[in-house]
Amino acid sequence: MMTWYLIIFVFMVLMGAFALAYQIFRLTELDAKCRGLKHPKWWGLFSLSGNNGSGGLILYLIGRRKYPIAMNSEERTLMNSRKKRAGAALVFMAVGMICLMSTCILSFN
Repeated sequence: MMTWYLIIFVFMVLMGAFALAYQIFRLTELDAKCRGLKHPKWWGLFSLSGNNGSGGLILYLIGRRKYPIAMNSEERTLMNSRKKRAGAALVFMAVGMICLMSTCILSFN
């Protein structure tokens, strides 16, 4: 019975991680587009790369300082919506991880 719980919680963590990565990709793409950078999709993919998982995002955040942002209200609404979705994905992943750890501890006792 515990195996099913483990599978469900691992699936929860993975779905949260993929949703978070997708939202970060879309946020970076929208930000790059609003700042007028060339190839915003490439910047979105670059933000997901790195040895520790976020090295590309840090480099993007440092490099974007030179470009002022010009965002209209529709893009601002979309940006806030994506931030809320990223937060929800992070909560989903954290709850899944807590439940996964609890199940692992209970199954070994």
